[in-house]
Amino acid sequence: MSNKVNLHDISAKLTEETLESILAAECNETDVKLTDWDFGDASAKGDSYLTVVNKVKLNGLANGKPVQIDIVIKSLPQNLGRRKTYRSIIFFRNEVAFYTKIIPKFEQFLKSKNQANILCVPRHLKSLVDGENDYLILENVCNLGYGPITRQNCVDMEQCTVILEAFATFHAISFAYKDQNKEEFDEMVTHLEETYFSPKYWDWYERFHKRLVGIATHALATEYPNSEALKRFTSYKLGSLVKMCYKICDSPNTPTSVVNQGDSWAPNVLVRDVKGDKKEALLLDFQLARCVSPILDLAFFIYSCTDKALRERFNEMLKIYHNKLTSVINSLGSNAEKLYSWETFMKEVKENFFYGVVFVLEAMPFTMLDNSQAFDLDTIIKGDEEVNIDDVWIIGNLETQWKRLRLADVIVHAVENGFL
Repeated sequence: MSNKVNLHDISAKLTEETLESILAAECNETDVKLTDWDFGDASAKGDSYLTVVNKVKLNGLANGKPVQIDIVIKSLPQNLGRRKTYRSIIFFRNEVAFYTKIIPKFEQFLKSKNQANILCVPRHLKSLVDGENDYLILENVCNLGYGPITRQNCVDMEQCTVILEAFATFHAISFAYKDQNKEEFDEMVTHLEETYFSPKYWDWYERFHKRLVGIATHALATEYPNSEALKRFTSYKLGSLVKMCYKICDSPNTPTSVVNQGDSWAPNVLVRDVKGDKKEALLLDFQLARCVSPILDLAFFIYSCTDKALRERFNEMLKIYHNKLTSVINSLGSNAEKLYSWETFMKEVKENFFYGVVFVLEAMPFTMLDNSQAFDLDTIIKGDEEVNIDDVWIIGNLETQWKRLRLADVIVHAVENGFL
């Protein structure tokens, strides 16, 4: 046994019995004994600010024969200051609600359509939420052949297509389920809560948002001085873009609102090869899951993971997404033309795509940090009390032209397309 961590260091309520019950369920046996568990390396600094992620091997005996299964355990940071600073409890509660209140309904629905295989998210094994000892245990999908789609800052068109179709499929399940089970859908999405873009979090976000706007303004002013994009971007009063996000994030009951993944950039999509050169995608990380227009997932993905050259094919991306969405909705027995026609889709692109810009203001500077610049929150946040995130995430203006252009080009694209 190489790394038998004390389970109470993860959660006071995570027990050997919990792990043994998972082993029994996965082996489909009753005579099971857990012999030990091996924790791999925890997620690297900068990989997960909100929670702690551990990959764990469970070793045991089933009917006397050795067995091993691989799981992922997500838990709250033990550092109370970090937990409070990043509101970890709220994000955790939301993700567990997604896995326990939403996914079982989708699974049942898809099974009735003989299409269980199209819902590609990790299997939920066990979870507990009490605001102090929370944990979420999932299967380790790396064993199923899934791995990161890219380690680069941007995707190419082939990778982009795989991800667009993955989000389209995920959103289509919602559209069809909602169409055929409206009351159940409305009830289950009440368990999701807005974890980011809500007026109640403005005090938490204001100083940091001001820093981010300054970084974007510097990038625009340096690379595109006197441009229409710079004028338009700086014409927004501080906070007004965030307030526009409040409005579209608080719309669970509009006809086109569906369950969104919420943090829809490439690191939260894994892929595996299937049948020759085909690829199958799986979505991860639902801490920001919400019920809103699907454009929010689409806009953040396109703006965070494509570069200016690939966005020359922007209209093609929209068609790839909408074609797949249409195909899956229809295959599930609903009428895609009625639920989300191309005209309705394009109207929402025009109205809601600005959201991608607002979220990218934060995400992009972080994606371009070198590994040496990643923030080790347990080192920075010393005490048990909350600190302002702007005192933790101290990032400055982007120091190289390619980084400035990466961010500035998103804003230019949004202005040229009438999104800002």
